[in-house]
Amino acid sequence: MIEAAFDWVSDSIEEMDEKFYGVTVGTVINVLDPMMLGRVQVKLPFIDSLDLSPWARVAVPMTGKMYGTYFIPGMDDEVLIAFEHGDVNAPYVIGCLWNAKTPPPLPSPVAQVRMIKTPQGNQIMFTDLPGASTIMIQTPTRQTILMSTAGIQITTDSTVINLSKDGVTITGTNVNIVGTTAVNISAPTVSISSTTATNVTSTGNTTVAGSLVKINS
Repeated sequence: MIEAAFDWVSDSIEEMDEKFYGVTVGTVINVLDPMMLGRVQVKLPFIDSLDLSPWARVAVPMTGKMYGTYFIPGMDDEVLIAFEHGDVNAPYVIGCLWNAKTPPPLPSPVAQVRMIKTPQGNQIMFTDLPGASTIMIQTPTRQTILMSTAGIQITTDSTVINLSKDGVTITGTNVNIVGTTAVNISAPTVSISSTTATNVTSTGNTTVAGSLVKINS
């Protein structure tokens, strides 16, 4: 009877030693989940051996079968860890943390700006200002889509496409319109102008028709 009581106390103490209630900070040391479940392996401050570092499930806003918000922490990212019923062998990543070595992509605080930015520099930025709210999508090489109250602007190097309530403007060093079957331009008034030369060529028949056709008038 006494031996059973001692065994129960010993088991209880051992179980308590394996429990950690609350949250702790960890570091991602491996993102190649052998089970391909979107988990990351984390190094915890109270576990010395890397061999014992557990694999943590990652909490995200939405999941489902082959869909969801896919944001997996990267190598050496600092993460906030919680444990299922205090079990250190069942950790969950419940968030990621900036620190002095890995600061945020914008100086804080910028209350009017929300941003998603990848390690390579792809970004989506939301700016909330009264009467001047914008959404910007940009690549590391500065190909940009900017949506604002004025319209939509698409930019890559010196080529710019502007879409607004007044119409569409395409500006670029060379602008080519290619149709695999046909190109049709239709409007009450169509104007084509050039400051140097204008060429109209065809490998087939060319037809110019109108109620009145003026050449060199």
